[in-house]
Amino acid sequence: MKMDISKKVLGIIVCYGKTEKMPPFSEAPFFSQLAVEGESLGIEVCVFNPQLVHWKTRTVPCWIVENGRWKMAVKPLPSLIYDRCYYHTTEHYLRYKPYVLKLANDPHIRLLGRALGGKWQTYEILKQHKEIAPYLPHTIFYRSSHDVLAFLQNQPSALIKPNGGSHGRGVVAITKHPPGYLIQGRTQANKLFYRQLKTVQELETWIQNFIGRTRYIIQPLLPLMTPDQRPFDVRILVQKNEERNWETTGMAVRTGKPNSITSNLHGGGQAVAFRPFLQKHYAQETIFKIQETIQFLSSIVPRFIEQQHGPLVELGIDVGIEPSGRIWILEVNSKPGRAVFLRTGEINIRRRAVQLPIRYAHSLLKNT
Repeated sequence: MKMDISKKVLGIIVCYGKTEKMPPFSEAPFFSQLAVEGESLGIEVCVFNPQLVHWKTRTVPCWIVENGRWKMAVKPLPSLIYDRCYYHTTEHYLRYKPYVLKLANDPHIRLLGRALGGKWQTYEILKQHKEIAPYLPHTIFYRSSHDVLAFLQNQPSALIKPNGGSHGRGVVAITKHPPGYLIQGRTQANKLFYRQLKTVQELETWIQNFIGRTRYIIQPLLPLMTPDQRPFDVRILVQKNEERNWETTGMAVRTGKPNSITSNLHGGGQAVAFRPFLQKHYAQETIFKIQETIQFLSSIVPRFIEQQHGPLVELGIDVGIEPSGRIWILEVNSKPGRAVFLRTGEINIRRRAVQLPIRYAHSLLKNT
């Protein structure tokens, strides 16, 4: 795939990992597919670390695909950028933040979409919409261990989640288990753990040590399990298309291990096709209501967030479904993955999920 000066360019910003593999970033297979799709539209894809931009010359060392292989090249700074930076810790985020902001604020650069803030910031946006608010679990921003204790005075359980976390890391359920408390969840290294504490004082100390200075939210532990006690959620992928309109690309179910509290694929979860899963676990009348609600949320959530937050290119909307069919919005992610559709074998959905960002980019680059 040789560079042609007549080609348009889509830049992709990434965080380099601590690895000796080349290229030094995750999602290389996804970016390779974007490059192939881009070539058919006259777009070159170049992947770079925002820390390495040379602002005086407005150039950057980047990775491009040539003849099916990744290679390094120095290129002019692209005018259109797709943000795929993932931050594993607050420190990691703070290290990259000024470099990403400099790109975002440059008058000659456009981001395909501006990344959403954490879970709390997204909740604060969504609760403003009177038709979306009923689908949001009651959520509190954690300020001290006393917030969790107060929450447990009115609820049998509390679910605590890192405000900026992903893949189920650091998610913990705390349940009253007389005479004490049962704690189960995942460490920051995504390892399952269980613990029993006997007193409120022990619980308070444990919460303080576990959370430390990390930002967390508190929610009720909802009954989002299959009959065999596997946690599950539904990933809805919505994306901008070549007409610059939102469309629902696909939906898939992620199921976790029995009696765990998360269903993330990175935590050992499995992917299941959406319709067969519903047919197995719900009555036909309930399925109809579930599909109707998901269609409704998929149509209004992206538009409202974009209206309040700024430009977006795609969203992963994760919803939970109670045995009754009641739906809850669990999380909205502005940098969604696509692996779930490979794991369900839905190759056409996966292909469309790859095509749309580059086709949307093409619609923006056509007149430049």
